Amino acid sequence: MVNIAADDARDKVLRNTMPTSPDDMAEDELLSTNRSEEEILASSDSEALREAINRLEPEYKKTVIMHYLMDMPLKELAKVLHRPIGTVKWRLSVAKNVLAGMLKKTLGRPGTWIFLALGLITGCVATYLVMRLPPRKPTDPAGGISYNTPKVHEIAVRRAPKDVKIDGDLSEWTPPVFEAACNPPYDQDYRASIRMMWDEKRLYIGGDIRTPAPMRNMSAASGTHPFAGGSVICRIAADPSLGYPLSNSMIYDPRKPQSRPLPDVGLVSLVMYYDKAFEREDLNVHGGMRKQTRIALARDAWRGAYRLHRDGRGYTFEYAVEWETAAIVPPKKGETRANNWNIHFSDGDGVVCTGQIVENLAEDIPKKYIRFQQWSYCYYPPIWGKAVFE
Repeated sequence: MVNIAADDARDKVLRNTMPTSPDDMAEDELLSTNRSEEEILASSDSEALREAINRLEPEYKKTVIMHYLMDMPLKELAKVLHRPIGTVKWRLSVAKNVLAGMLKKTLGRPGTWIFLALGLITGCVATYLVMRLPPRKPTDPAGGISYNTPKVHEIAVRRAPKDVKIDGDLSEWTPPVFEAACNPPYDQDYRASIRMMWDEKRLYIGGDIRTPAPMRNMSAASGTHPFAGGSVICRIAADPSLGYPLSNSMIYDPRKPQSRPLPDVGLVSLVMYYDKAFEREDLNVHGGMRKQTRIALARDAWRGAYRLHRDGRGYTFEYAVEWETAAIVPPKKGETRANNWNIHFSDGDGVVCTGQIVENLAEDIPKKYIRFQQWSYCYYPPIWGKAVFE
C-alpha cells in the first residue's frame, strides 16, 4: 500500500499538482517511501536534469534545491518552509524518485543509468540553477560571503536636480558614483552600478544591479530577517561630529562590559530591498552595528521603486529618504562622511543570500583587520571608505 501511495504521489508531481499532504502521516511511514537505490550514471545528461527539475511542482523544486545545492540542514529547511521535518523528508524522497523516473524515460539508456544519488544530485542541480555563485554552506554568514576585491575608497555624492522621479528609471541621474563586480568567473553575471545624490532634505540612492536572480525576499513571511534574501545596504555616519576616519573607539568589544551606550550609535544602515511576499519595495533603517536598533520610518518619509531588466537578469532601483526621519544629520557642501556598501545577491526563491559585493573601504586597511572576512568589514567602522558631498 505504501508503494502504491508513493507511485500515486509521483504521478501527481509529474502532472504539476500537489500530492496529498503528508503532514498527518507518521514519520516512519514517510521514510518508508525513500528507496535505497541512490546512485546515478557516471556521465549524466545535465540538460535532461534541468528539464526534469523544471517539471517538478514548485514546492518540490524549492525543497530539492535548498537541501542538496545550498546544503541547508533538514531542521533549518523545515523552519523556513513552515513544514514538519517529516514532510520535508517525504518531499525529498518523492522528488528523487520522480527525477529518476523522468531521466530514465528521457535518456533511454537502461544499461547506463541507475537511480539518482545524493552526492551527484548536488552537483547536477547546480547546473540547473541560473545562479553561478558557489552553493551556500551552513557555516556561511547570513549575509553570504563576499566574492569581490574592493576597489572603491571614496565616492562623490552629486547634487540632486530639483525634481527627481522615483520610478526605477535612472535616465535623469548623473554618471555612476561607483561600479563593482564579483571576481571572475562571476564578474559578468554579478555587477553593480550605484548612484548617489543629495539635497538639504533628502538622500537619493539609485542603482543598476546585474544578477541572474533579481532581488526578491520571501523571508518576511517566514519571520526571519525581511531582507535576508537580497538587499542593497548603504551605511553612513549620521553625525558630522564623528569626523573621518572614524575613531577606533567605534569598535564594540563584546568582552568588555558596557557601562554606556554602544560606541557605534551614530552609524545608520539604509537597507533597501524588494519584498516578494508583499510585492512591493521596502526600506529598513537601523542605528548601530553590533546591536542594531530599528529606526521607525513613516511610509511617507521615503519613496522607492524597482524595475526589472527586460531579460530578467537584473533590476534598477531608486530611493529618496528624508535625512531627519532616518536619524541622519543633513550634510553640508564639501562635507566628508564615513560610508560602506554591501550588495547582497538573492537565491532564486528569495530565501537566503548566496553572496555579496563589499565596497567603499579605506585604502590602507590595518593588518589586524585583513584576517577578517570582507563580509564582516561593516562591523569595523574605522576601515570604512568616505563619501564626499559635492
